[in-house]
Amino acid sequence: MVLFPVRRFETRAVKRRYPSEHFQREIALAHFKYIKFNRTAQNLRFDQKILSVPDFLPQNAFKILRDAAKQQVQSDRVHIPVHKRGATISYHDLHYCAPELVAFYLSPELHAWCSDVIGEQVRPTPINDLSSCSLLIYDEPKDHIGWHYDIDFYRGRHFTALLSLENTDATHVGVSSANLLVRNGQNETVIPTPPNTLVLFEGARIYHSVTELQERELRVILSMTFCTDPSSTTLQSLERRVKDIAYFGLRALWT
Repeated sequence: MVLFPVRRFETRAVKRRYPSEHFQREIALAHFKYIKFNRTAQNLRFDQKILSVPDFLPQNAFKILRDAAKQQVQSDRVHIPVHKRGATISYHDLHYCAPELVAFYLSPELHAWCSDVIGEQVRPTPINDLSSCSLLIYDEPKDHIGWHYDIDFYRGRHFTALLSLENTDATHVGVSSANLLVRNGQNETVIPTPPNTLVLFEGARIYHSVTELQERELRVILSMTFCTDPSSTTLQSLERRVKDIAYFGLRALWT
């Protein structure tokens, strides 16, 4: 049985002002109560700098986030030859089109859980970082991302949390061919990402990639970044803007 059709994500055409911190607080207050969770970090180990947790959210909270993602029809299509191909909806745009996802990223419960797992206090990265919280969409054949380490654009340690919202193969029974891989020396490991799985890792230390999507498959991931110290040098800020240009265009220079 097909639970939902593969959605074709379209190129973003709407221009919006960058959201203010006041607007962000309004979003949080409006949605916090719907996305609460009480998962404990007890007995979870982060000594390998990566952790995968299935069934991360209660089903009612997960459904709210998944439904918000399913409603999206506009995105920025990214194609960096060899390295990356896929679509993205930026932190900027999520404030307007999917505030539930922004509220989850800003939720104190999530910050506390990540901090407990990592062993250091972490915070969201700034509102003007278009990649602070973004929707990563693999919806065309050969969508993927090549092997890489994440670049840290902040003074503190930088972490990524990936929440799988949709991940289906052509039959809508199994998961897609777009596998998250990590490499340690010559060994490659598949990190399972069925829906409602959260993967937390320190990207500057974990060499990772996502394999190519096949025909009539779909993978949608909420990507969230956290940092022990989200301040940055002038050079780091410039480097972040250059990176964002590749994903979101020249508007990244003015955020």
